[in-house]
Amino acid sequence: DESIKRVAERKLFGAAMGELQMVQGHVADMALDVDAAALLVYRAAWTKDMGATRVTREAAMAKLFATDKAQEVIDKAVQLHGGDGVRKGHIVESLYREIRALRIYEGASDVQKVVIARQVMGAA
Repeated sequence: DESIKRVAERKLFGAAMGELQMVQGHVADMALDVDAAALLVYRAAWTKDMGATRVTREAAMAKLFATDKAQEVIDKAVQLHGGDGVRKGHIVESLYREIRALRIYEGASDVQKVVIARQVMGAA
């Protein structure tokens, strides 16, 4: 939401930043990543709600994908915000630091890959 507001308000080359095709591409990628991550999280929750005894694979996939995509989205947000994106106290700068930590909590990304691989290979 912060980035959408930024590209609508910030002027570059005499027009809103959001009118530039490259910026539109970044915004589209960000929206796609957020929605795809949400769907994997919902799938893991739905699987558990349906009574599955184990959702290890689904949970690991959701965590890995969602946190990786969150990092990519916040990286793009920093780019779109320019210097403000790294200014202490700015929401984007704060999210940048927080999201990096999410990739470590409850198992680093590499650990999640091992969990997924073991689940997939064990099912084969």
